[in-house]
Amino acid sequence: MNTGIPPILARVETSLANAGLLQPPGQAIVAAVSGGPDSLTLLHALHALSGEHPLRLHGAHLDHGLRGAESEADAAFVQETCSRLGVPCHMGKADVLGLQKAQRLSLEAAAREARYTFLAGVAAEVGASAVATGHTRDDQAETVLLHLARGAGLRGLRGMLPLSRWRSREGALEVAVARPLLDVTRQETEAFCMSLGLTPRRDASNADPRFQRNRLRLKVMPQLAKLNPSAREALARLAASAALDIAYLNSQVDAVWQEVVAPEDEGLRIERAGFLALHPSLQGHLLYRAYAELAGEAAELTFGQIEAMREMAALGAGREVTLGHGLRFFTTHQDLLLAKTPLAPSWPAIQETPLPLGCETRIAGWLVAIACLGPGHMDAGRMRLDPYHAYLDAGAVGPRLRLRTRRPGDRFHPLGVSEAKKLKDFLIDAHVPRHERDGIPLLVCEKGIAWVAGWRVAEWARVTPETQRVLEVKVSKEG
Repeated sequence: MNTGIPPILARVETSLANAGLLQPPGQAIVAAVSGGPDSLTLLHALHALSGEHPLRLHGAHLDHGLRGAESEADAAFVQETCSRLGVPCHMGKADVLGLQKAQRLSLEAAAREARYTFLAGVAAEVGASAVATGHTRDDQAETVLLHLARGAGLRGLRGMLPLSRWRSREGALEVAVARPLLDVTRQETEAFCMSLGLTPRRDASNADPRFQRNRLRLKVMPQLAKLNPSAREALARLAASAALDIAYLNSQVDAVWQEVVAPEDEGLRIERAGFLALHPSLQGHLLYRAYAELAGEAAELTFGQIEAMREMAALGAGREVTLGHGLRFFTTHQDLLLAKTPLAPSWPAIQETPLPLGCETRIAGWLVAIACLGPGHMDAGRMRLDPYHAYLDAGAVGPRLRLRTRRPGDRFHPLGVSEAKKLKDFLIDAHVPRHERDGIPLLVCEKGIAWVAGWRVAEWARVTPETQRVLEVKVSKEG
């Protein structure tokens, strides 16, 4: 690193080097420039460093369409500043209010989505390695507090990272986001601009109390400063400490990822038994990573959402919750699924097929084995561990057994229930996942449905003290 340059430039240079944005030479960076002191500092620092490094710099400014003539003046100022520096400048305009309404977002979230969508488009157009933003240490402190208030857990405490990836809500755009000023204070950017004789633009919306961050900056941070004059620095140190802990936990998730997680159409499948064997902390971080894999690194889950997903995984099959970015979390007996679209049926329909005793039968991808034995040979412990293993009273079910999937009008008398009910109602009450219901194997006989495989035997088919012969039935998925 060049030790003869001003402190801010040295910190920006170090941040870019650590992010791998100075090597190989000739990389392009898009600087997001609003015209305020932070973004002007970023632009001028990157421009100065481009004289030391073969760096291709582009400026980018988005008019959010929220402040009329003031927004137009900001755009003209940024364009003139970039022109004076000889930096190519890309201008854009967005309908943030329309986006807010269309995607049902807060105004802040809609503005952010519009801004990064624009920046990602510029980066793709010029072949840039990353977009650089002017987030400072003050922004980091505010972000940590906002995440803390929202219940984001340890990951929220690390705030913003020096380098991360942003992905659009529909997944079509993605870009690396560098934040070279995270170790620079807002006071320092003001002083830097003053030293260069720059007059930054002032965005009146930064004082608008409708925005959470503004309320926190204007009301909460001054109160914290009364308790600790170095509160901003303390919060930034907390973010750095949390980032170190998260890095270690991520390495532990990496170690088990391949064992329990597999890609699924439009999502990810997590092997439930392996997941439940993990420490609760690793469970949460694995779920967070799975969500980020599908929704983008910048997408957030609250601590409460992660805990709800963990609880559903422990409770068993048939649970479902809708998350952000169009993702849903499902539980089945064997798996946990995170998917963007409704899941296709897990198993194909089964045409009614006779099942001979004492041998194995292959039907529509299932392997079915039926054996006749005496009551003393039952292994009740194994049956409790495997929902696809059942014991039935041979006399009650009779000799003519068949396997099929459900039909309209099916009725079922579940074990432990006083009377029969519609099979559809049983499946709903038992929290059977919707995408599994049409493919569940049903063991049927002359009397009706004797066993909903994986879920419940019929009350009248159960083994009792009077049972003389027992049918042991096992179904398993081939392959």
